[in-house]
Amino acid sequence: MPADSSLRAYRFQLRLRPAQEKQLARYAGMMRWLWNRALAEQQSRRERGQKYAGYASMCGWLTVWRNAPETSWLAEGPAQPQQQVLKRLDTAFRTFFANVKAGRTPGYPRFKKRGEEPGIRFPDSKQFKLDAANGRLQLPKLGWLRLRMSRQVVGELRNASVTREGVRWYVAIQTLQAGVVPAACVAPSLGIDLGVANFAGLSDGRLIEPLAALKAQQRRLRRYQRSVSRKVKGSYNRKKAVVKLRALHKRIAQQRNDWLHKLTSGLASEHPVIAIEDLQVASMTASARGNAALPGKMVRQKAGLNRAILDAAWGEYRRQLEYKLAARGGQVLAVDPAYTSRTCRICGHQAAENRKTQSVFACVACGHTEHADINAATNILAAGHAAWISGTSARSDACGGVVRRAAFARTKRAAPVKQEPTEGLTDA
Repeated sequence: MPADSSLRAYRFQLRLRPAQEKQLARYAGMMRWLWNRALAEQQSRRERGQKYAGYASMCGWLTVWRNAPETSWLAEGPAQPQQQVLKRLDTAFRTFFANVKAGRTPGYPRFKKRGEEPGIRFPDSKQFKLDAANGRLQLPKLGWLRLRMSRQVVGELRNASVTREGVRWYVAIQTLQAGVVPAACVAPSLGIDLGVANFAGLSDGRLIEPLAALKAQQRRLRRYQRSVSRKVKGSYNRKKAVVKLRALHKRIAQQRNDWLHKLTSGLASEHPVIAIEDLQVASMTASARGNAALPGKMVRQKAGLNRAILDAAWGEYRRQLEYKLAARGGQVLAVDPAYTSRTCRICGHQAAENRKTQSVFACVACGHTEHADINAATNILAAGHAAWISGTSARSDACGGVVRRAAFARTKRAAPVKQEPTEGLTDA
């Protein structure tokens, strides 16, 4: 891949005829069987004291299995997607060996159950054809498949992957696009403070209310979970209840993902460089249950806070914002969030007493009053400016002195005028 280019994926839902859906399900079953058979063979080799067989050796197994009378049905499916399954298994084993060597959690490859198919990947653009004008895709041994073309595909086609989620089928088409020039000489223009009562406070004065997709469906979710628990295990009624529960979880995830995509796309189109908090979400959502010797405190309250944080999906929000800004030549500056919520953006006074409620920030030193999330977002933007200025020495030549002038202008700006306390602030 050229150095000045990048890969981008476009995902669409497939609109299949019953015969096509049946054939795709059969191919997916082949991929699952192939993964499990190759994994079982690797385990047998280990028990016999033999060395691990790499990707090339597993491809030899595939040739034998496709020609053997008892497994000749494998030859009815496309060969290259089957090879890609073995390549994924080889990558999983290589990751396992690397983790063992580094002393990390190994993560041994596991057998896949029905519904956990590894996907059908066509690695060569010569294997498929996209007819964007008519909204259809041609795949080997499947013919033309209709797509829900929600957007235009830009770039040179590279590969396509077909996956199943629940009862729906999707295709991800990867393209090669020309690279963009990074915005190395552009200072951050927006600071974002993430929260629970408000999803985010922006340094330009806007507050973004949370979607709370899980909270909105909490009663229905509990009802569906009780329905599953009351059914006899292995019964047909339990399977139907599980399908309903899975569909509800999928709907919640889709609502959250759609909302995040719209939010991050709007912010990325407005601001080339954005400063955010470097939050450790995994540590923030750790359980407070403790153990028998040292039981935790306020466990139920902490569980509710963890649920709200995970429902907000801060990590996914940051991931989307990073790749969308990078695609536009921008970047995300992650700054240390310490004390940004209790430091006055006017006088710089830092004290826990500055924020006695969730929404109101009232500085005890200068009397400045503002919504706490907006004040924190402004502090994050200032920290982003400081991080940007400190990292400009290596870029100063490429920027032609623009960075130095910008840093000098910031050091010479006038002191901010003290603002009067804002009336009518309420808890959000």
